[in-house]
Amino acid sequence: MPSQMNDQQALFMKSVYRPLRVERAEGPYLFTDDGQKILDAASGAVVVNVGQGREEIAQLAAEQVRQLNYILPIWISPARERLVERLARWTPPGLNRFFFTSGGSESVEAALKFAVYYYSLKGRPEKKRFISRWFSYHGNTFAALSVSGNLSRRAGFEHALFDWPKIPPSYCYRCPWDKTYPGCDLDCATALEKEIQRAGAGTIAAFIAEPMVGASGGVIPPVKEYWPRIAEICRRNDILLIADEVMTGFGRTGKRFAVEHWDVKPDILVGGKGLTGGYMPMGMIAADEHLVEECEARNGDFMFYTYSAHPLACAIAERVLAIMEREKLVEHAAEIGARLGGQLREELSGHPLVGDIRGSGLFWGIELVRDRASRMPYPAEAHVTARVLGAAVRRGLFFYPATGMAGEHGGDAIMIAPPFVIGDGEVDFIVRTVRAALDDIAPGL
Repeated sequence: MPSQMNDQQALFMKSVYRPLRVERAEGPYLFTDDGQKILDAASGAVVVNVGQGREEIAQLAAEQVRQLNYILPIWISPARERLVERLARWTPPGLNRFFFTSGGSESVEAALKFAVYYYSLKGRPEKKRFISRWFSYHGNTFAALSVSGNLSRRAGFEHALFDWPKIPPSYCYRCPWDKTYPGCDLDCATALEKEIQRAGAGTIAAFIAEPMVGASGGVIPPVKEYWPRIAEICRRNDILLIADEVMTGFGRTGKRFAVEHWDVKPDILVGGKGLTGGYMPMGMIAADEHLVEECEARNGDFMFYTYSAHPLACAIAERVLAIMEREKLVEHAAEIGARLGGQLREELSGHPLVGDIRGSGLFWGIELVRDRASRMPYPAEAHVTARVLGAAVRRGLFFYPATGMAGEHGGDAIMIAPPFVIGDGEVDFIVRTVRAALDDIAPGL
């Protein structure tokens, strides 16, 4: 007989969102135990890029497990060799030294540790702190959460986190300086320079940020001058630049990596999620070869995780990247994503609950507000995003909820980030259903 497990047994903590019981998935669709078909317009947690249920990957997994299940991460498997060779063609030139993990949080942790280790080996142990940004989320370990600026996810842990400085993001809709682009002097980038001066460049190992703020901001792209200016400030102050592309990487924004939108090369690029398309847990960092060579010249040794470069994960990651190349899914994400963004703006820009629509590729955010003129958010206790999500799921659509982008005042946003295999029909359904869900809850607000 099937288990009668209740929500409290299945979940470690009770969630404000009703958990779905998903039996199977195919392409961009989920199928629940009660027979509902749901379009997953969130790709899970912005993970699923090549779609679910690919027989090609199932066969590959079976073959790989029969051939080689696990080896020490200091050894090399054929799958790892193939993945490294392919990854080197995906990452920006020069970022061709790879370290593998089990996911995004571990990858951010590894990137932070590598930055500290790099300067320690160079005789600069005082460079051990990091600058990051508010409204960011970089992961669930203590160091990753310390550089995160998501207030709700830091709640209850602040007293135990590292006290590292943070600056506001490039967020024109809610500019902290109450200015309007382009006549704003780019205060969001200058803030990094000022914080470096305040903290002392000699104490800072790296600046870490998402190229586009993800789950904590409901997709916040920066102004075009932002990242080139940030990179220049880091170089001038001998501070490493870490781009957290766990959510934005591997085609999500219509480029292989989001930093390509501004022709910026970070010193360390952090990846995860879309690397394996959800078929296996895996993350990575790609470091500039010159940084790694300097460490090697000083006999450095960087400790692995138990599941670093797991043969099955490597095999699946390499195949997912091969599928994206073969089916031109990054290009498709850019093309169909532009259509999605255009239709979202056309259909929702005038809606009384919609304050801002922003994004790129298949990475879109819709910020919800109580008052469009003043941009006043709804209070957190209103659970506006959860209510919209409930209305959407009842109509067969799941999106990724985002909250907190208005800081202590709350903030609600819908994130639309479907798998790259969607077509025009799914785009129409997403836009139509989001509109219907907003219309559903508006009277009650």
